[in-house]
Amino acid sequence: MTATQSQSNSTEPIDLGNGLIMRWSTAADIDNLAKLLSESFRWLGIGDPLPKDAIPPPNEFIKSATSLLMSGKSVAMSEYDYALVEDTQRGKGANPVVACVCLHHVKAYYGSVDVTFGKPELVATDPDYRNQGLVRKLMLQMIHPKSDARGHVLQVIPGISHFYRQFGYEYGLCTYTGFDIESSDVLPPLDKTKYSTEPYTLREATISDLPLLNRLSTPQARHANAVVGQYYTPEFWQYVVHDVHQINKSRFLGDRDTRIIVETATGREVGFTNTSTVFFGHRLQAMALEEDATYLDVAYPVLRQLFDIAKERRAKTIKNRPVLPPSHSSTETKEDKEATTTAETASEKTAAAPEPRLSMNLNLHEKHPLVVLLGRKAKQDPEEINPGFRLYTRIGSYPSFILKVAPELEARLAASALAGISGRLRLDFFRSVEGCAAKGLEVFIEKGKITQAQGWTNPGPEKLLEERMKWKAAGNEPKVYDAAFPPLVFTMLLTGRQSLKDLYLAYGDVDIWGHETRLLLNTLFPKGEHFLDLFCW
Repeated sequence: MTATQSQSNSTEPIDLGNGLIMRWSTAADIDNLAKLLSESFRWLGIGDPLPKDAIPPPNEFIKSATSLLMSGKSVAMSEYDYALVEDTQRGKGANPVVACVCLHHVKAYYGSVDVTFGKPELVATDPDYRNQGLVRKLMLQMIHPKSDARGHVLQVIPGISHFYRQFGYEYGLCTYTGFDIESSDVLPPLDKTKYSTEPYTLREATISDLPLLNRLSTPQARHANAVVGQYYTPEFWQYVVHDVHQINKSRFLGDRDTRIIVETATGREVGFTNTSTVFFGHRLQAMALEEDATYLDVAYPVLRQLFDIAKERRAKTIKNRPVLPPSHSSTETKEDKEATTTAETASEKTAAAPEPRLSMNLNLHEKHPLVVLLGRKAKQDPEEINPGFRLYTRIGSYPSFILKVAPELEARLAASALAGISGRLRLDFFRSVEGCAAKGLEVFIEKGKITQAQGWTNPGPEKLLEERMKWKAAGNEPKVYDAAFPPLVFTMLLTGRQSLKDLYLAYGDVDIWGHETRLLLNTLFPKGEHFLDLFCW
């Protein structure tokens, strides 16, 4: 997506009254957005560790991330994709940007169908302007319309617990749960009776490696066997391998480290790894090999080096952390000074404390060869409930979504006992909610093909009986498959987040009438894994 395309979707500023206007950003807003966001996210435990017993300083990682997103070269968005509220009457020296939400563009797939998602991200409101509904206005009047206009089949957001339900979101997607390697100690050492050095080595990827990265980035090559997944696109690799290093020179240079796997003896490139460090610790996001390379040979040499690289990065990060200065001012009280002293003492204790052992998370499908090969070395605590990182999901139009992914749904029918099925699937959602166009959904199926999908409202038993009698009189009564879901709960079935049985057991107002309806819903919407790597900015 180019900056010109993003700009063409912009609208005129919206007057909210009292000097507040709502508009889309330009490059001139970078500093003000960075200031608002870094102050709003000062309590976020990402970047430098939080001081104890003191208010943290503005978050430098978020400040750096904002400049990356607004650079005009970001893979996620352009400088025109921040919806913001500006106070045109705010005093001199004060930040005029008082609320903001940006919109990212994500290329993904639903089964065999390519789709795009919109991702609202980095939401903030100045404390003096909270509880005025500014984020609601930004989401409903700016973000959702622009995302829908771009053809995004859904919006996904990692955000504050419960908050985004008010805008039509439900927890419908998630990342892999992941497998942990507790430390490098569980890996076998290099067999020095066979090798004087690692038989496979890692080097930093460069722009000349883009053809290899693009070729090995398909879901099949990465063993990303997901019902819903995200693509690693050519634009992604261009950004993380090259462009990000041209944009930002701060110590928060970027979250990604892409390495090429090289056969030491021949110098041949046989695969790649992609790791992240900031959001969830040291995390292997992707690994793929050429078809003639084997994980039996490559896995342990690569993992040993990834641990070494992670240790180096951690040591560098610790070395470059700033010492927080005392917060003195002419109006500082005795309590303020005591709090500062306490924070400095806590900081000294933290600096002296030994760092915990370095672990690594594998954000890979459970059937990825690396996970299978590691076996018990890649641990998941059986006593811990770990559903993965759950993501809010909004599907603004169920009919549009169904029609977009119809080829995948038809393929599922064709491969099942329901091949050639005809009839109408009717789902009652009881009431309409924010983000949904109707109180229910009706899907028309003819000989295994989805011919129509539309909003539908349950008219009640009298009208349903009248309708059926008319069909009978005309000699064309269709087979009707009926079910009911509480508002937005169907999203979790549609995305494969939960199975029909999961939802039936969890919600007393999920109803499925008849075995055939149950079979149809299970065939169309099986439960499955998701792969979403959303923090690439």
